[in-house]
Formats: sequence, structure tokens, C-alpha cells
Amino acid sequence: MTDTSLVADVRSTREVWTGASLADSLEGLVDAVRSEGWVDDLLAGAGLGIEVVASAIDPFSALLANGLGWAMEYFEPLREILDGLTGMPDVVAAHAATWDNMAAELRGMAGDLRSRLDGDLPEWRGRAAEAYHGLMAHNVEAIGGLGAVSAAMAAATQAAGNLVAFTRDIVRDLIADLVARVVVWAVEAIFVVTIPVIAAQIAAAVVKWAGRILTYVGALVTSLTNLSRLLNG
Repeated sequence: MTDTSLVADVRSTREVWTGASLADSLEGLVDAVRSEGWVDDLLAGAGLGIEVVASAIDPFSALLANGLGWAMEYFEPLREILDGLTGMPDVVAAHAATWDNMAAELRGMAGDLRSRLDGDLPEWRGRAAEAYHGLMAHNVEAIGGLGAVSAAMAAATQAAGNLVAFTRDIVRDLIADLVARVVVWAVEAIFVVTIPVIAAQIAAAVVKWAGRILTYVGALVTSLTNLSRLLNG
């Protein structure tokens, strides 16, 4: 059988900076960021995905829809936490894209410079030629290193933004779960107990849910601290 249609082509993993010690080590940093090993176990176990889109659903709307607007004040601490995690995902995405653009431009510059270095003045020999080629080789490495730094920053910016959005989704879902419970309590207790009794039950539940939510927020802080340490070497 001579058909080679099933034979896969060899695809090079070589980047412009491959072989340059500085850039190669920084490319390893990009891989480390993308591996998400810096993410706290609590959040990692929750199933963080590459693409996270924050939901615009307001978990408190059910209170107003069910005539429980008076209960909103008890949820204020949870609202503050949720608002603090909202951030500006579009801005984060733009920053990550900017770093990606810079990485691509610098990769191109390093590639062009290396090509010119290999092709220019092929007949030039001697100490001056060696000094020139040595200097330009350092320039190729430096530019390639800057490209790798930009790629690392793009990966880190996107990863951090995704993790914040993911944590916000968890917090939003926990709040929505508590709101749903409060609505059920209020419906079941109507004409049976007074509002102060329900209010006390809500206050106690908010304290309990706040503890659960702060656990995830703490995991987020730990994760971002780990990421910062990874980037700072």
C-alpha cells in the first residue's frame, strides 16, 4: 500500500525566538500561565473553562418580582461583593488583545531581523563581521524576548480576567440560590408568621451564604497572588 494520504505532515513548534535562552524561558512562562496550575484548588475544582462570559442576570430581581423589596437591605453585603467582582471584562479583553498584537509584531520583527542577518553581507569575514553578527544576534534574542514577554502578559491578562468573571458567576449563582429560598420561605410563611420572623431567618441565611461566598473570593485572591508570583519569577 503506497497511499500516503493518512500520513500527517510534520508541524514545527519552533517560534522565532526558539533557541534563544531568554525567550525560551519566557515561552515556558506562557505555558505555565496557560496550564492554570496557579489557580486555587477550590476554583480549579469548580471547572474553570477557557471561555467565560459573565452573565448580566440580576439575582436580586426575584425579590422585587415577588413583593419582597423590603428584604433587599439584608442582601446588601452580598450585593457589594458581587458588584466588586463585576469589573470591566471588555477592557480586560482589549488589554489582552493589545498584548497579543504586540507579541505578534515583535515576533515578526525578530524573524525579519534574523532573516536579514543570515542573508546580508554573506562574503563579509573577519573580526568586524563577527562582532557585527554577535551584536545583531543579541538584538534578535532581545526582541524575541520582548515578544515572549508580551505573549505572557496577554495570557496572564486573559486568564486573570476569566477567573474573576468565573468567580463572579459562582457568587451570582449562590446569591440567586439564596434569593430563591427566601421567596419560598416567604410564600410558605404568608399569614402564618410575621415579617420580623422571616427577616431574622433571612439575616441568618445571609450570614451563612456570605461565609460560603467569601471562601470563593479568598480562593480568587490566592489565585491572583499565585499568578503575580509566577510572573515575577
